Amino acid sequence: MFKGIDISNHNGNINFNQVKTAGVEVVYIKATEGTTFKDSYLDTNYSNAHYAGLKTGFYHFLVGTSEPESQANNFYNAIKDKTSDLIPMLDVETNFDGLMDYILRFIAKFKELSNMQIGIYTYTSFMDNLDNRIADYPLWEANYNNDPWRLNSNFFTNRVGHQYSETGSVSGINTECDMNEFNDGILNKTTGYVVTNYLPNGYQGDNSFNGVDADYVLQYFKGVRCYFRGNEKGVWIETQNLSMSKCLELKETLGSWFYDIK
Repeated sequence: MFKGIDISNHNGNINFNQVKTAGVEVVYIKATEGTTFKDSYLDTNYSNAHYAGLKTGFYHFLVGTSEPESQANNFYNAIKDKTSDLIPMLDVETNFDGLMDYILRFIAKFKELSNMQIGIYTYTSFMDNLDNRIADYPLWEANYNNDPWRLNSNFFTNRVGHQYSETGSVSGINTECDMNEFNDGILNKTTGYVVTNYLPNGYQGDNSFNGVDADYVLQYFKGVRCYFRGNEKGVWIETQNLSMSKCLELKETLGSWFYDIK
């Protein structure tokens, strides 16, 4: 388990060395809200927390007043040049018409941009506004019972954090602070493997016969061990385990052949 806090501009200037000495290991930092808002303390909080040796991650506050795709762009652009030790989180606590559609569209766009896993932050009392289409996403649950992990089950299958107090006191922070405990499900993947779409048939993909031209396909995977898989619909490739940067490089190389990073 990790002792954690989450912070924003509302917490003012923070001494992260004192925070770390107090036993805090991970910090979620507010990055963005809506389409245009970037937290004024984002860069300072990130730099100072990262320098102090704390694991850092970021969250976006979802609103219903702008398109979810533009919100995902705002979030990604704010954090893309920062180290995400923790999976990014989508803060869902405001209800509006079409909420679930917004959540799913935000997730789809953010994954397209970043290929990072994303989790959901929400309150126990707010879950009636959500449904099991997001059941398998990591859940960071807010329930201020001051008793970490004493939570009832719900439709989510992967709870990774409990925000158990909003009135905590942490050395180095002059305001009341949200207090959390997290498990290792919040850690961002640093490695993965690439999965392609079904590969084209024929000589150099010209569909002239039923079969994959392996020499043609493998030239796009130089230096990478590949495993051919297949079913009644066709053949695809899964690579060896790679660094996330190499996975993203392959994504660009493969274009329409790319399917996912696992």
